[in-house]
Amino acid sequence: MNEIFITIKKALKNARNALIVSHVDPDGDSIGSMNAMGLVLAQMGLAVDQYSQDGVPKIYRFLPGSDSVKNKVEQNKKYDLLIAVDASDIKRLGDKLSVKDIAKLIINIDHHPDNTQYGDINYAQKSSSTAELVYKLLKNLKIKIDKPVAENLYVALITDTGNYRYENTSVGTFIMAEDMLKAGVDTHAITTRIYDTKSIASIRIQAAALSTLEVSPDRKAAWVVVTQEMMEKVGAKGDDIVGLVDQIRSIDGIEVAILFREDGSKVKVNLRSKSKINVSEIARRFDGGGHFRAAGAILSDDIVTAKKKVVAEVLKYLKASKYLV
Repeated sequence: MNEIFITIKKALKNARNALIVSHVDPDGDSIGSMNAMGLVLAQMGLAVDQYSQDGVPKIYRFLPGSDSVKNKVEQNKKYDLLIAVDASDIKRLGDKLSVKDIAKLIINIDHHPDNTQYGDINYAQKSSSTAELVYKLLKNLKIKIDKPVAENLYVALITDTGNYRYENTSVGTFIMAEDMLKAGVDTHAITTRIYDTKSIASIRIQAAALSTLEVSPDRKAAWVVVTQEMMEKVGAKGDDIVGLVDQIRSIDGIEVAILFREDGSKVKVNLRSKSKINVSEIARRFDGGGHFRAAGAILSDDIVTAKKKVVAEVLKYLKASKYLV
């Protein structure tokens, strides 16, 4: 058995309780990996709490274990373990949790290439998804993957590989998917829930956002804006705009797509690229991060200022890119 698995096995064996934490503004990989770990640790006899500062997006609430996720942690409660999933940096766990003080030991499970190795135990490796790392961990620990765990891991896998469309898809990805099907996953039901089910508010806010579409003079970048006023007008929530930035990326000729969304006094920025532009490098210039073709950041500016800053940086990056000569 690989040394990292031996180390994690020992930590789990010595723990009585654990807190599993997703990153802020969680995606399918973060929620699915968190739920899967929560279900498994509970089966092992640990007292488990699951925490997401921003809760669980509506699109993933059907997953087993999602109803156990809280956006608050009991005051003064201490844990033997804190397991962070899919977070490249400790700051990505949110600003409302004192991570270093709440647990004796931090296990960092993540697949982002820019992971800062912030855990006491770091299981941070290049992979299609954090879910694939969780899957390998469970296989090595000889833990049976039942249907509820498999459903979570499968959703995490397909959302981070774009339903197997992205370049992070590998032979190992399909081997994992096969095992999830063997565990009872209904792929049609899950893909319908994830990709083919939208609320009326979602359609309306996406229509409103598309009316703000702007394209750079060289037609290499495009962006849209979603204000709080727009959201309130159609009764939309944050997860009603899931997939919007990917629509912008699909425009012929566009290399970088940007979504700006007002969120209280801050602006959430989602970046996507189509081919050879590393948007995580752009996001890091605003203390964000992510993947080569999918990244994000949060700016403490008004939406006009945030848009001006990020668009200028994107256009400068595109102009300097050797790939677009």
